[in-house]
Amino acid sequence: MCLLPSSLRTASIDKTRHIVLLNYSGRSETLSQNSRCGYMLTSERSLPILRPDFWRNFSARRRDWLGLCALLIVIFAFPIRTNIGRELTVALALIVWVGGLALFWRIKAARVAGIALVIFVLAVGLGPGRRSDARGLRGEYVRSLRSYMGTKYVWGGENRLGIDCSGLVRAGMIDASLRRGVTTGNLALVRRSVGLWWTDASAARLGEGYGGRTALVCETESLRELDYSRLRPGDIAVTSGGAHTMAYLGSRQWIEADPSALVGDKVIQISPDGGRSAWLDVPMRILRWTDLE
Repeated sequence: MCLLPSSLRTASIDKTRHIVLLNYSGRSETLSQNSRCGYMLTSERSLPILRPDFWRNFSARRRDWLGLCALLIVIFAFPIRTNIGRELTVALALIVWVGGLALFWRIKAARVAGIALVIFVLAVGLGPGRRSDARGLRGEYVRSLRSYMGTKYVWGGENRLGIDCSGLVRAGMIDASLRRGVTTGNLALVRRSVGLWWTDASAARLGEGYGGRTALVCETESLRELDYSRLRPGDIAVTSGGAHTMAYLGSRQWIEADPSALVGDKVIQISPDGGRSAWLDVPMRILRWTDLE
């Protein structure tokens, strides 16, 4: 048996089967009918999301949820990414997942999809992995780098809507690790791809080892004077001051996101044999992704 509060002074019943109470403190409260027995006391000062009628307005909540989905897509697709942007992307994805379950839980397909997503994320995060095939990953990396040819240069950019020099070098490895991990069933590569996406790096940081992800091969006064017999496709060149970086494609060809108006502010392919880029004549540090060794 459910009892009303002793502080009750007046009560009135509205058409929504709620009882509105006014206690001696002057604060209004609501008794919502419970499906099993009696009434449940809730406060009008509670968060809207905790009120019983919040989730009953399915149309409005669905519009809110679709708006969050659209915002998530916009933030994820925005070329310039920062640590705050990555954190916001993850937070929004979690909110969209929880909101989707709350809205569509009665739909069996939605329940299955929501639970399957959790199982997939846990499997990727905790599943067994193995050492990657360096040769296969190197080939995938070079193909991924070439796919960005002609992409507009945007400082801080990391995707096909706009990219900078370090963004190109990292995006190529992120894409290659993800594709190679999925096609070969190597969850360690998938986790590495997510880790690269999460951990930002400038050209200078790439030249300093990027947390053990790159290793020094050699140093040279310029790419024109470099001994190319020591290089492998996928190697990275970083200027000695850390201002710029580019990646080696093989056959004395380099790819870079060049901010120079001379080449149209885009991703281009250059060669020390007759190339006019100023980056070919400055001191460089040559590094190699440890996954490609």
